[in-house]
Amino acid sequence: MKTRLLYWIVLASLALQSCELVADVSPFSQQKKRTPLVNLMTNQTVQWYDVKFNQSYGENRFQNYDVYVPHVDSLDPEKKSVSVVLVHGGGWSLLDKSFLAEAAQHFANQKLNITIFNINHRLAGIDSVTFDDMMMDFDLFFDHHDSLKNVLNLSDEIVLWGYSSGGHLALSYTYKYDKRNIRAVTAIAAPTDLTDETINQGIKDDKNRNLTELLIGQPYEENPDAYRRASPYFAVDRQCSTTLLFYGGNDNLIKPEQGEKLESLLTKKRVQSEFYLLPDANHDMHGKMGEIVSETIDFMKNL
Repeated sequence: MKTRLLYWIVLASLALQSCELVADVSPFSQQKKRTPLVNLMTNQTVQWYDVKFNQSYGENRFQNYDVYVPHVDSLDPEKKSVSVVLVHGGGWSLLDKSFLAEAAQHFANQKLNITIFNINHRLAGIDSVTFDDMMMDFDLFFDHHDSLKNVLNLSDEIVLWGYSSGGHLALSYTYKYDKRNIRAVTAIAAPTDLTDETINQGIKDDKNRNLTELLIGQPYEENPDAYRRASPYFAVDRQCSTTLLFYGGNDNLIKPEQGEKLESLLTKKRVQSEFYLLPDANHDMHGKMGEIVSETIDFMKNL
């Protein structure tokens, strides 16, 4: 009797270990079944890019984008393009897509089969726009993007790439709101935890406006849960998309600890991620965009 009991205990233990092993590797197993991005990025010879400026994805004046379409040798509908979607910074309330025109050109200079979208979104502090409205803009843009799949010969593969506040929005959308299974997200100098006092009290414009308050619509003290809900860090789970993070060692606005904290949690959750520290870079990443784009391309080729 004791021998039979021991047999069933051992069998149950092995079964549990097997289940844990499957659970541990499932996010990576699912990803490995997808087409390697390098195959899509190199399946055509790209001669140049046709650029269309100020295309609309919605009725609001801020809901527009520039698109860089690869001009290829063959119009083979089976050789589809990867979408790279750029999101500008500016404290959620300033600047526009022109800020990332240099980055868009660096991507185009790679002569790979990628279609580059450089997008605007509605800005905090204008017409009572807040974080939730910006997430709605992303939904609206990607609905529009999907409508272009046949026109631009786009694959299902998307890399969302954002700088500063745009990096925060890219991470937030990908982790919490994404309905399209974005392949990877890249964030440069992005705030990841808005509950951190250095963020919710430290990001101000030249008029001394607290920009996280503009984003959320309330001071942190009045609604800390809203700041938590708008923080990519608190949206991390094992199903998060592959993540690439860049931070500057001389950034006095967004400290590298914001990225290190996120990367540590992603690793703990077994989400594929990489963290790059650019030791001599400050927040504006002046002179670093070419390097960042090259590292992003190398990262994409390994997905």
